[in-house]
Amino acid sequence: MIPSANPSCIILELRLALYRRVVACAYQETCKKCGLQLTLTIDDLEEKIVHGVEVAHVAEYGLDPGVEIACAMLGDMVQADFLSAPPRLTRFGKQVMDEICRDHLYPGQLNNNLH
Repeated sequence: MIPSANPSCIILELRLALYRRVVACAYQETCKKCGLQLTLTIDDLEEKIVHGVEVAHVAEYGLDPGVEIACAMLGDMVQADFLSAPPRLTRFGKQVMDEICRDHLYPGQLNNNLH
């Protein structure tokens, strides 16, 4: 058996799913804070991440290496303290998610009740 480069005790598929959810939640919150309307649910965002990040790496590098690369990339997209603080994207994470979701972002609604 070849030892994995991954020192984590959490299996790769679980880490990948966790990172996918954390990135999706962090991006949704980032959009709210920036006054952007995102027309995707958390589940939709996760699907975008699967196709925009994971599938691309698996197609290029093969199943096992591609999944490991995608997992590492998603880990680099969020701040490391997401288990003890609200999830936040890194600058890299915001850039990747903006690219993946660009067709689903709109300026937020202006408050027409201001006088």
